[in-house]
Formats: sequence, C-alpha cells, structure tokens
Amino acid sequence: MIEVTLKGANSLIKELRDLPEGLEDKVILGLSQVAFDSAQKGAGKHFKTGALFQSLYNRKVLGGGRAVGHDPARAPHALFVVFGTRPHVIKPKKRKALRWVGPNGFIFAKSVNHPGYRGDNYMLRARDDALGQFKAITDNALKRSL
Repeated sequence: MIEVTLKGANSLIKELRDLPEGLEDKVILGLSQVAFDSAQKGAGKHFKTGALFQSLYNRKVLGGGRAVGHDPARAPHALFVVFGTRPHVIKPKKRKALRWVGPNGFIFAKSVNHPGYRGDNYMLRARDDALGQFKAITDNALKRSL
C-alpha cells in the first residue's frame, strides 16, 4: 500500500495540537486535499488503463488524521510506478510464450529482458506540496473560524 504520511514532523504535530479546538481537523483535511490533488496530477500522467488514477483515495484514519494513497487491490502496479523496478526477466506464467502486438502483427517470445523503470515518485511530491502549503492552509482555516 502506498500512503503519504508525515512521520518525524514533530514541530508540525506540535503546531497542529496548539491550534484551537476543531481547527486541527480542518487543517489536516486541507493538507490531505492538497496531497490528494497533487497525487492525482502525478497518477494522471500514467493513463494506460486509468486504474492508477482511480485507485487513489483520501480517507479518514482510525484514531484521527487522514491517509492519501493507492488501493493495491485496484492498482497493484502502483508500487512499481512510484518506486520503479530493477532490470529483470519477464517469463510467461501460464503459457509457453509471451505475446504482444508489434508493427507487423503478433510477436512471440519465451522471455523478455525488461530494462527496468526509474519510477515516478509523485507521492513524495504530493507530500511536499502539502507541507509547502501548511502555513497558508492554517491561516485560511483560522480566518474561516473567526
């Protein structure tokens, strides 16, 4: 499962706890929405099936807080898109050969050497976008509460 989490951000957590009652939830919601919107932009670049984009969620977590991430049941390939892969050999699981469409028809092979994939860590960028807007989100929540 891929989730954007704020770990080790003790000063941020202290600032959230120092906010007037009810404001903490509004700020956390605002942060999660910024992270979710940014993650959608990143996932939207990988649009072959649309499953990666559709698997994103922004939901409440037991015990407080929110989680932004991918549902691995909907997009099991999300980990590979975000973190990349090393070069590896692809072999058929249930058949004698792999098959795909080439420029002149079907191509068959017993195995293929995949060069690997660098990855696109848009989830990390989503976290950074949310943290970068912390002050603005907090100020906005304070103005709306007055």
